[in-house]
Amino acid sequence: MSTNQDGGGWDLRALRIFSMVARHGSITKVAIDLGVSQPAVSRYLSMLEKQCGGYLFTRNGRGVSLTELGKQVLPMAEQVLASASDLNDVVAAAQGRVTGTVRIGTLPSLSEPLIVPLILRVQREHPGIQLQIVESAAGQIESGLQRREIDIGLPYRSHDALGNDEDVLLRLPSYLIGPPGDRVTAAPQVAFAQLDGLPLVLSRKPSSVRMMLDEMGRRHDIEIRVMVEADSGLIQKQMAVRRAAYTVLPWHVVAAEVKRGELQAAEIVQPSVLRIVSLMLTDRPTQAVKVVATLLRHLAREAAPRLAARP
Repeated sequence: MSTNQDGGGWDLRALRIFSMVARHGSITKVAIDLGVSQPAVSRYLSMLEKQCGGYLFTRNGRGVSLTELGKQVLPMAEQVLASASDLNDVVAAAQGRVTGTVRIGTLPSLSEPLIVPLILRVQREHPGIQLQIVESAAGQIESGLQRREIDIGLPYRSHDALGNDEDVLLRLPSYLIGPPGDRVTAAPQVAFAQLDGLPLVLSRKPSSVRMMLDEMGRRHDIEIRVMVEADSGLIQKQMAVRRAAYTVLPWHVVAAEVKRGELQAAEIVQPSVLRIVSLMLTDRPTQAVKVVATLLRHLAREAAPRLAARP
């Protein structure tokens, strides 16, 4: 491969595509994410390889992996991209505006109370910011942050899994959910011991709430009996409606169904099962990401009373 020793004229789009392919390990996935053809992604990589004077990737059975040259180029390419982003922030701030795309990974249960108000607020106050919203399970949100596929993550966490530097948005008690007329969930509260042996439908591991329930069960000699694993809140609630299983959810997820008499909800106590909504940011937040994170904190404080517990 020919060598280009110019040292200048780096194409930011080529560098960004290179970084994305390095993180994903797949040219095809990056092409899909960008909405372009696979040959278009390959052309940018070929152009960058020509400028670098060597191959940046080798093909393997599952996609592509970095060559030794690619491993050397990646941190410097990402430093260039970060510097370009910082420059954009400085220029935008000097002009009194904030621009950029902010990608948010959120749990589906937070979309109505937090994300919709956020979108409306951003449209009104920061029209230069474009939001991209992805609904995912908690484990997918955390892995998305690590791969830099999203900029802000809103997963559920437990106290045991919570990092010292994590930003807690909400602390939500958990409720045992059952069908109308059910004896176990008839009272406003139910002791954790009452979960012993109950047929449950819960999210799959590595859901932090699922793992927390399993650990609490072992600690208190309570059988957490999971009959069905389903990440869908709709499925969890419908299993309870149809008297096939109980589930464990925060109040705001079932408030409408309880009001209509379709479900019953009893707060789990002695001990309580506390869900923590954590605000997690990419390791290189832009000014737009910081602005959106600040808005999320304000919205969470406003929403906390109606989300945390039944009236």
